[in-house]
Amino acid sequence: MHRKKTGDKNGSTLVIVVCISALLMAFALAMLYTAGLLLARANRRLEQERSYQLAQSFAKVLEEELKADYDKPENAPEKSFYRYVYNFLEGRYGEYDPDHPDETIFHYTAALPEGVDTEKYGTIKVVMYKEANQDQDVDMSGELVKDQSVDEILNNGIARYIFTVEVTADVGGVSYSYSTEYRQMATYEVKFQHDGKNIVWDDGWHEYLSSPEYVVDWNKGNIQYEYQSDKIMRCEFANAHE
Repeated sequence: MHRKKTGDKNGSTLVIVVCISALLMAFALAMLYTAGLLLARANRRLEQERSYQLAQSFAKVLEEELKADYDKPENAPEKSFYRYVYNFLEGRYGEYDPDHPDETIFHYTAALPEGVDTEKYGTIKVVMYKEANQDQDVDMSGELVKDQSVDEILNNGIARYIFTVEVTADVGGVSYSYSTEYRQMATYEVKFQHDGKNIVWDDGWHEYLSSPEYVVDWNKGNIQYEYQSDKIMRCEFANAHE
């Protein structure tokens, strides 16, 4: 009888030991899982930070190219971002349409230099879209009245478009997009007409392709002018929102 109680006691002790061991094992697994989860989150935050820094820094590089000082657009390097944007705004590309984004958002395919290690730095995508500038009434033609300065027309900067440059960086499957909005300020070649004749200004009025001075008879009306949208004399870019 006494031996039976001893066996029962040993059996109970073994069960308790097994239960405690199971609890300790479960606790250890829970701690291991929690540590792994925290490490995964830390790695993801690191990748998020890397993608953010990459997108922002690349956007700044493009902005520096865009704000380079060129006397004329054709003086910019052929493959520069400045020249690309210039052609993008004044070329055949349509304005942004939210109903057809795939057709009105355009990719800057020359963004990545050759030999970029995408395994180390991730991947970069640059897209652009343009919209009509709603802050300015863009009138590409008008009348020059008597006593009005010709320079006011010749040097008039016109902001026809607002455009957005969006840089997306992807690092380890984590992506971040950095967008910057710019305003274009362009000075165009101007065509003048008066009394049915094409005239030009060169320290005085002259009939087109003619040397003698053209005397404007204001009784025959004002001088008509029209900005030549395909002939930009100067083009500058500035942030739309500081």
